[in-house]
Amino acid sequence: MKHNKNRLPSKSNNRSLKPGPVLSEADQQSINDKLQQATMAMDSGNLRQSQELINRILQMLPNHPDALNIRAALLMKTGETLEAVRILTKITNLIPKFAQAHFNLGTALNALGKPSRAVKSLKQALLLNPDYAEAHYNLGNSLRQTKHIETAINHYEHCLKLNPSHVAAATNLASAHLNLGNSSLALKACELARKSDPGNRDVFSFSAIALTETGEPEKAEQILSPKIMVRPKQFDVRPGFESLKTLNQALVEHVITHKTLATEPHNKATRNGQQTGNLSLGDRGPVTELQNMIGEALDEYLATIKNAKYHPYPFLIPSLSKIDIWGTVLGNQGHQTAHMHRSAWVSGVYYAQLPKTMQDSDNGYAGWIEFGRPPDEFKCQAEHAVHLLEPKEGLLVLFPSYLYHRTIPFKSDNKRISIAFDLL
Repeated sequence: MKHNKNRLPSKSNNRSLKPGPVLSEADQQSINDKLQQATMAMDSGNLRQSQELINRILQMLPNHPDALNIRAALLMKTGETLEAVRILTKITNLIPKFAQAHFNLGTALNALGKPSRAVKSLKQALLLNPDYAEAHYNLGNSLRQTKHIETAINHYEHCLKLNPSHVAAATNLASAHLNLGNSSLALKACELARKSDPGNRDVFSFSAIALTETGEPEKAEQILSPKIMVRPKQFDVRPGFESLKTLNQALVEHVITHKTLATEPHNKATRNGQQTGNLSLGDRGPVTELQNMIGEALDEYLATIKNAKYHPYPFLIPSLSKIDIWGTVLGNQGHQTAHMHRSAWVSGVYYAQLPKTMQDSDNGYAGWIEFGRPPDEFKCQAEHAVHLLEPKEGLLVLFPSYLYHRTIPFKSDNKRISIAFDLL
């Protein structure tokens, strides 16, 4: 699950330099200006400009802690986390009392899937700065991954005392309470998060689960509303392709030969299968036509769900301008564990290739997509209503990103290939 996501590393703290060359007041001011410009460039997404400014500082002062700190943050943004760890380790060795560097190191280690080491660095950051709200938050995340959930709850609560509007701390607190089966406390944490972020997807998901657990399934059903909020659309022949089969074959080939295809990537829900990176980047090939299809389906979807005037979610959805899209290849016993897509507003899936065994009448619901079942890590006692949908080649399904969903495992030597997407 992704609700353990840490904040990206903090950037510059304008610390004094480690003893080194004596700088003139003008040189010191020039460095401070470049640090500020580099931070602004990084925040605005201009990573190249930020890197150029940092390089100029490091050419003059290779061990400048703030410049190294920003370089590490840039590396985290580009996925070069191992190098970020190396640099952050260097900073903490140069300045052992640099709390921000210990925080950043812990964040990077957690991103590498090393939560135990992350805990050590984050505790050091808090030893140096006990009121570091983000360090309490990230430490809570690392502690949950090492199964110290009650201690994690303490740190989420401490973070919220320091920053009551910290939405991620509130939603992760709700999730941690669900881990322990404390549904009433989870609802209170959801209410706290909703005050600052009414459209938060975690709030919708966790509230529905907690309401069912506390004996109010009707309220949970109002939140989930799968019969209205889950909308399938069957496509036929598309412009530029002889048939739907031709398009699907092109999509399958694009997915299985994509350079980013990886087996069970870290922090993803795919089991006994493979998943690509973002197919909307680089050479999109037949994905270009699929994106046109998604656009058509989205217009219909938004118009339909707004008929559910009792539901707040459709009216909170902003103008959607970004798409993340990826292919999933599932083999024998392949499936996706129950998950949701908290960073998006509307999510969906398109089915390009399905095993013939899924069509057998005695195959039950194998390979189907199921909505509404909580993830196994939550200690749920009540029976949760689920909504099942049978995949068909050429079928595109749209649903709210807060809705938990999973793939039911299937037996087949043939591959089940789908393309999922998030709209942000």
